[in-house]
Amino acid sequence: MEKLRFRGGIFSAFIPLIIFAVGVLLLFVIWRGIDFIALSTLAFVGIFIGSLFCKDFDKYWESVAKGIADPTSILILVVLFVVGMFGALIKACDISRGFVWLANSVNLTGGAFAIFVFIVTCIISTATGSSFAALFTGFPIFYPAAVMLGCDPAVMAGLILSGAIFGDNLAPISDTTILSATTQHYKNKEGTAEIGGCVATRAKYSLVSAAISIVIYYFIAGGSSIVDGTNELLAGSMNSKSLIMLIPVTAALYISIKTRNIFQAMVVGLISGTPIALIFGLLTPKDIFYVIDGVPSGFLYNGINGMVGVVVLIISIFGIMGVMQEAGAIDYVINKMLSSKIAQTPMGAELMLCISMTLVTIFMGAAQDPAILTMGPVFDKVGQEKNIHPYRRANLLDGFSNSLPVSIPFISCYIFMTSQLSAGYDFIAPLTAIQVSKGMVYNVVLFITLFTSIFIGWGRYYEGPNGEMMKEDGTIIKSKYIKAKGI
Repeated sequence: MEKLRFRGGIFSAFIPLIIFAVGVLLLFVIWRGIDFIALSTLAFVGIFIGSLFCKDFDKYWESVAKGIADPTSILILVVLFVVGMFGALIKACDISRGFVWLANSVNLTGGAFAIFVFIVTCIISTATGSSFAALFTGFPIFYPAAVMLGCDPAVMAGLILSGAIFGDNLAPISDTTILSATTQHYKNKEGTAEIGGCVATRAKYSLVSAAISIVIYYFIAGGSSIVDGTNELLAGSMNSKSLIMLIPVTAALYISIKTRNIFQAMVVGLISGTPIALIFGLLTPKDIFYVIDGVPSGFLYNGINGMVGVVVLIISIFGIMGVMQEAGAIDYVINKMLSSKIAQTPMGAELMLCISMTLVTIFMGAAQDPAILTMGPVFDKVGQEKNIHPYRRANLLDGFSNSLPVSIPFISCYIFMTSQLSAGYDFIAPLTAIQVSKGMVYNVVLFITLFTSIFIGWGRYYEGPNGEMMKEDGTIIKSKYIKAKGI
């Protein structure tokens, strides 16, 4: 099939992506707006402008439609809608209040409370699959509570944000986990990397990084004075019953990793979690789904509605990728990478990919989803060429997008959001972006951990004859996570 031809040559095929990337930087860094529909608008603006440079207008728009209709795109959209409902259920039950009750019950203060908050925020972000949900629900509760109990405000703000990003990287229902897995295809069998398998194999990087961070946080997060009247101030932020929602969360995580089927995991989570929430009074029947004066609400509706922006963004980016694919632009980038001296070995290829991923994510204001969708096809093709297992590719793709780029002040959209959240407290001065970045220990440690894994080969497995994980010497890795089939 003849490739799309552009006025100005192959480089004009990058115009939609460049316009989108610049728009992302403007939106997040200059205008400080966090809106997926706005991102989608910028993507389609890039597509419109790019069409003016194409020599075949009709074929150009056929390429856009072809990219949107890609089976990977459709799979991602379905998965996101399903996991959105479960994440909304956990968010509606406000599990963070149960953890505040637990910390208060055992009298945690200072560095010990900081560690507790970090671990709990990691759990909440993993349970909801959303850094935004963990940040916006957990921050108003944990941040003032931590300062009341003698923690450093600047470190705690970054610490809570780091815990929120932890779930983005590891949760099977996180959009970045889903995108990183479903953009990586097997070389020796049909299908994409299973989400549960990716989670099972990437957990070691996240947990080691978290363990190192915990030690550091213990020594740098304490030291402030405990605020008078703390117990009274905390009273309104506690609800011990919400901890019962750890049961459906644990069940869903177990099913996801055990079967590698995210749909089965979400069915189990919703079927078990909804009645538990009703029985313990965390939700009422109308909180499931209801309509008042023509306006729908409830966690089922909110879960679907909350994913609409991400879904539209994915549609728009796949449209851009369709144009680049038909023009040969993606193959052009891949061939340039593969022909470089550094990419002649698997380690060199991983190093080049991950440096590129870090730079792309930084340039996009630490917006992981657009960065993953942009670099996903490159990781896929280069990784297949070096026979690197799709789990490994997905883990590096996701991990580097959630590491160093998120922690850079004046660039990271997450730091701007956290800085804004820190305002409005009478006994705490608002924080600057630099102050927030002070507490982003976990993300920097994750970057170092992943970079080290590239140099020492930790977790680098290759693809076996039937898609199995395989060592460099050809030994097949026997694992219960590799036997099952699913999504």
